[in-house]
Amino acid sequence: MVTNHSGGPPEAPEPAPGVLSRTIFNSNHKAIGLRYLWLALASVLLGMLLSLLMRVHLVWPAAQIPFLPGFATAPERYAALTMLHGSLMVFFVLTTAPQAGFGNYFLPLQIGAREMAFPSLNLFSFWATVVSLLGVTASFLVQPNAGLTLWTASVALFCLAALLTSINFTVTVLDLRAKGMALPRMPLTAWAWFINAILSMLIFSILLAGCVFLLSDCFFASQFFPSLAFLSQQPPSIAQPNLFSLWQRLFWFFAQAEVYVAMLPCFGIVSHLLSTFSRKPVFAERLAVFALCGVGLFGFCVWGQHMFSSGLNPWSPLVFSLLASSLGLPACVLLVTWLGTLWNAKIQFTTAMLFALGFVSLFLSGGISGIFLAGNNLAAASVSDDFVTGHFHLVMGVAATFAILGALFFWFPKVFGRCLNETLGKFHFWLTFAGVYCVFMPMHWLGLMARSQTVGGDLVALSSLGASLRTFITVATLVTVGAQALFLINFAWSLARGQKSQDRNPWRSATLEWTVSSPPPFDNFGATEPIIYRGAYEFSASGVVPDFLSQNAVPAPSESLSQAKQASETSSRKESEGIHARHKRSRRH
Repeated sequence: MVTNHSGGPPEAPEPAPGVLSRTIFNSNHKAIGLRYLWLALASVLLGMLLSLLMRVHLVWPAAQIPFLPGFATAPERYAALTMLHGSLMVFFVLTTAPQAGFGNYFLPLQIGAREMAFPSLNLFSFWATVVSLLGVTASFLVQPNAGLTLWTASVALFCLAALLTSINFTVTVLDLRAKGMALPRMPLTAWAWFINAILSMLIFSILLAGCVFLLSDCFFASQFFPSLAFLSQQPPSIAQPNLFSLWQRLFWFFAQAEVYVAMLPCFGIVSHLLSTFSRKPVFAERLAVFALCGVGLFGFCVWGQHMFSSGLNPWSPLVFSLLASSLGLPACVLLVTWLGTLWNAKIQFTTAMLFALGFVSLFLSGGISGIFLAGNNLAAASVSDDFVTGHFHLVMGVAATFAILGALFFWFPKVFGRCLNETLGKFHFWLTFAGVYCVFMPMHWLGLMARSQTVGGDLVALSSLGASLRTFITVATLVTVGAQALFLINFAWSLARGQKSQDRNPWRSATLEWTVSSPPPFDNFGATEPIIYRGAYEFSASGVVPDFLSQNAVPAPSESLSQAKQASETSSRKESEGIHARHKRSRRH
């Protein structure tokens, strides 16, 4: 049963001292959020290793890779490796870490709740995600036919877990906000998690249904997705082209919006970090909220962008192209709010701030390359996937990873009560920032070179330059992946022997999670439930100590008198307007 704070919030019972109660059956939102982050960390390490193997295979295709016998001579094994890399990064890193990880941990804290709306459902969703991860990984180790079936079942289980998590987030935001926490006063992070939960409910339910249909065709000989052999035996009136594209439609209904499911929480996190370390309110905060809503709305509506040749209505390409182009408007609004927040600000270049700025740079670079891809002439002439790969990784994969790392450096003192080493973190940032540009910008050049080959360029020179670029990309990948060792060393050392955070609010942030101890207590705010008096980004003039006001800070007497005077003036004005309106009506009569 879900109740709000005034009627007693739902609260998971504090786990007993037993090991199982503290680990497997602990349904506290902070424990579950932390587990999601550990799961995402394991997934990203495995995903980076797989990307390194793919780069090595592309440059030295005959190389024998340990523990993968026959990999060099089996194209299907390389295809399976690519699918495993994509599945790990999209599902278990980009979808899980910013939403289920940081969202589960900090959403109740930021809106003044003690717990998520459905703690037991939250626990089930996490363990379902763990089983899904094991299934996706195991699908790479079995025969292709069985592997595809296992992968489909694992993805279906992940969709079910993501759907339940989205319902949990939505109900939590709508029903469990603290007294005074009106929607306009929520931090942009909470807004992003909320909008993303609504979008996830819409798309994961569709992919879940598609996976269930596929499994039904596999095990029960149903014909939700008729095969070519089946359709060839049917009358022409049945074997319509639309039957071929049914799975494609269901897949793209999910896949196109999944990009924004991964990016929406990152937009909120980056906006939050830029404001905190600029010591300024978010520029045009209301406009930023509308932009987040616009990203979710337009991202949901462009599912047919990649299906122009699949039997859709001839007018649909125009509609989907206009909707896809409309996504540039909320993206530009977000960019304006970020730049406006940074304008004339006294910026604190912490590691978290550097990663937030790196996100803005990568998002802008990837967005510019996306404009070129929108041109039909370039998209049709480019026969290489390198340009698309570079664009996709810049704007989604690497940019989202920068936002996740920025959030980790920012909230690490709150989660663990210790601080990550800033010097080591900055070395890690600059190596990674330079490395990802050295990896993915040359991929854009490779895609443009493929176009040159089709229009009569010097094939020998282009081939030689292409080989050199691929070798350069592989070396840059090795350096970039190796740079992540700095982060792992920093992370492990800080957990074990890092400097303890003496201040519960080292970043002087105004949101509610920094008003409790570090790490937060089991019941968050205890019996003293917070009352919210102000917005999430109220920073005062430079030089004032403290230069921020927490959301639950009690208004000063002068502020209260000013508010009372303003309310009195408003009431008097409305009363006089009402008297004037009554006089006008009496004169008419």
